[in-house]
Amino acid sequence: MRGERVLLAKTFLKAALGKNRNLPSFVRANRTAFWKISYFVIAAFLILSAAWKRFSLPQDPLADTDAGYLLPALMKLSGGTFAHIQGLNVLYPGLIYLILQICADFRAISVMQHFLGLIAGGLFLATWSRLGDFFPKPRLNRVAHEAIGLLGAGIYLFSYGPIFSEMQIRSDGVCMFFEILIIWLMVQFFYYRVISPNGRKAVVYGTATAVSAFLLASLKPSFTLMGVFAVAPVIWLIVNAKGNLSGKVAFFGITVSIIVALTLTEHYHRRNDRIAKMFLPETLFVIHAKIIHAQMSADLRSGRTDIYSPEWLRLACDDLEREIQRTHDLYPKAFPILGFAPDYLKVGADSLLNQWRRQLGDERFLRFLKYWYWHSVAHRPLAFAGKVARQLAVFYSTDCPAFSVRKIFRLAPSFYTKSLVALSQPRSLELLSRIPAGTAFLERTQTLCSSNVVVQQSKLARIGHVCCARSYLAILLISLPLAGRFVLKRGSSEQLKWPALLVVLLYSASFGDVLGISVIHSMEVARYSTVLFIAALFAHLWAVRWLVEIALTTPVKERAAQCGPTIRKADNAKL
Repeated sequence: MRGERVLLAKTFLKAALGKNRNLPSFVRANRTAFWKISYFVIAAFLILSAAWKRFSLPQDPLADTDAGYLLPALMKLSGGTFAHIQGLNVLYPGLIYLILQICADFRAISVMQHFLGLIAGGLFLATWSRLGDFFPKPRLNRVAHEAIGLLGAGIYLFSYGPIFSEMQIRSDGVCMFFEILIIWLMVQFFYYRVISPNGRKAVVYGTATAVSAFLLASLKPSFTLMGVFAVAPVIWLIVNAKGNLSGKVAFFGITVSIIVALTLTEHYHRRNDRIAKMFLPETLFVIHAKIIHAQMSADLRSGRTDIYSPEWLRLACDDLEREIQRTHDLYPKAFPILGFAPDYLKVGADSLLNQWRRQLGDERFLRFLKYWYWHSVAHRPLAFAGKVARQLAVFYSTDCPAFSVRKIFRLAPSFYTKSLVALSQPRSLELLSRIPAGTAFLERTQTLCSSNVVVQQSKLARIGHVCCARSYLAILLISLPLAGRFVLKRGSSEQLKWPALLVVLLYSASFGDVLGISVIHSMEVARYSTVLFIAALFAHLWAVRWLVEIALTTPVKERAAQCGPTIRKADNAKL
């Protein structure tokens, strides 16, 4: 009986195998569809979880001490005129005004910026997926490629840096969205220009890239070089495209028209903003105050003070030295590399720069700032170059500050208390009291000051931050020269040439911003690194992905090179 059951089981198994000999091919045929479904399920889960994480927090935004981001909207909503304040571009204050005009609730600011943050996560995935098409015959399969993209998007979506930025009333809250938007548009342009040529789509994406780059540079001027690096190859490829004259005219016509319109709008609004003229000269002077003081002292010792009276210049030089030392004594840990806290030379009614302005008058004071900055640059170029190099080293270090490993980031009470202090300034308080939504906003912020609101950074995000922070510089130093070699080498495989160019362009995006800040300001301000998080993360992961492809491709080429002589010898022997 037992033998019969065994025989019956064997017969059934043979029959089953006989009927399903094509089962492995069926699995292979449907594996792609199964992965696509799984991919979209995982992506949706990541975005929905990130949305819950964001919207479970209080939605009242955090006001900034730079009142120029909020005051124009408050002035307009309270019956006044929309004014250009503190030298800030009108785009972000204008956006805040539109949100408050439509929604009449300050919480809508954080909600809108959170939505843009979630869209940025989606653009991260879309861009990464498109980059997979730049390898016509990839050694790393598509599933592994997409899995890396999901990992990167998860790190971004669950990190506290983007969430905190999205809760602030300052342009940083939308910058990460524009960074990844520009990267996506640029990748789409390259795809339709060189991988799957389509002149019309290439022009559309190229135009959108140029306009978005200009918008980002307007929102935050430090991104100007990033915009230049992104747009330069787009312009080059459009200009050098054969034919398609209508596309070229459309690109330049639309792009130039939009940029001119936005520039004229900004110029119109800033015409009465006195600080707009002073902001950059003051910033350059205070950031380089130590170098400028050294040049002042050198000129006094040599007697070359024809432009200014020696007596007044000596007093100014002594005052500058004393204030630099005072800020260092008061805030020794604020700017350890720069050596002093520069903002305190110009902040406050009794600051050193305000004293000089009262003594010299606005026009002479402005000439004074410009003269001493450029005079010091001309006579101490190495000192300025050293300052820039030290600031670059802050970001390009063995622990890149764009990535943070904090487990818990506390919003309350400290940040809500700072927000309440900013909102309680006389001018802001007066305007808020005239708006029902403003009074409610003040009351909720005051309540949150006594709460305990924290942003939890997931374990996955922390591990990703640690790995990226420690390996960022090493991967950059390995991949960038290698990618440059592939781009410049004649006869280099087209399969790896365009992905290599993207390695260079993606790294140059964050480098442009870091270089701009290092020249004008200081990378020791934490938010300057935080706002680069998504661009740095994307460039880093793409460099790793490209290096993996190189590593998998090289052994194949070596084996082919070794097999070639053997095959030829065998053929000769047969002959």
